[in-house]
Amino acid sequence: MDLGRLITSTERRRLAGRTERRGAQTGFPTWGAFAFGGVFVAAGAAITLVGTRVIRVDSSTVHAPWWLLTVMGVVFALAGLAVWGMAWRQHESEKRRVSASLRHPGEPALADYAWDPAGFAAPRWSRAAKALAGAGGLTLFLSIFNYWAFGIDGPWLVKAVTILFDLILVAVWWEAGVRLGRALKFGDSRLAFAHFPHRLGEPVRLHWHPATGIERALRGTFTLRCVEEWFERTGAGEHASASLVQEEIWSGVWHLDTLYLFTPGEVVDLHFEPPAGLPPTHLSADKPVFWEFEVNLDLPGLDFEEVYLVPVYAAP
Repeated sequence: MDLGRLITSTERRRLAGRTERRGAQTGFPTWGAFAFGGVFVAAGAAITLVGTRVIRVDSSTVHAPWWLLTVMGVVFALAGLAVWGMAWRQHESEKRRVSASLRHPGEPALADYAWDPAGFAAPRWSRAAKALAGAGGLTLFLSIFNYWAFGIDGPWLVKAVTILFDLILVAVWWEAGVRLGRALKFGDSRLAFAHFPHRLGEPVRLHWHPATGIERALRGTFTLRCVEEWFERTGAGEHASASLVQEEIWSGVWHLDTLYLFTPGEVVDLHFEPPAGLPPTHLSADKPVFWEFEVNLDLPGLDFEEVYLVPVYAAP
């Protein structure tokens, strides 16, 4: 492939639309994360059992439909299960770090993340499944507010806010549908590493194996970037919230500016030369740093978008 031009950037910028955490740490001890999630699971289970009339309560003390209680219970339980999932991921990361440090004392990369030294295979279905599950969970959550706003004729402010969030829900379902469509249209894709791991201060050479279903690209970009990740917390007490932030530290982008026809089995070779002084990959840190390779192709119909992790570490 004849890539036209390489553009590099050292200007820090926040990456928009990022929802997938790369780091494994939750900010809590593992036992604390399990306990925190357990509170939501227990509360959700209890509310669900009340809503389904398994646990009998005086109906005169219940001021909402039984189905609404059931939905509230399920939402609480799902939130708790999500926290448990993050806690389990942190537990597995800590266990792997200890085990790999003993088996490979000279290579911290293998302790930091469950790398396949040959390359990184993009998860074809998991992102679509997560997007659909997220859209379904948000639908359940907003059904409570829709009942409050329209089922019992709530205040106009509640209606306005609910309509706003319903519009966001439509966008979330659209994105989930797009991800499902891409999973159906494109086969597996993979990024092969020329070396494992790549070292800071040295060129990064990558071999991209395109997914089946990619035949003709009108244009596209191939980006290697270094990213720092953290949770930005706002508010306090019951008004506290945290949002995922991923900030680009450096990037190199090869641009495909002309029509290109892919051949079956083709491998795209890419070469980047990041400057010295950039931070190495550290996915197991409290404030993770990672390197990623992103492919964006403008295709007829659904476009192709995929991100692959790249192991770039300091020399031991």
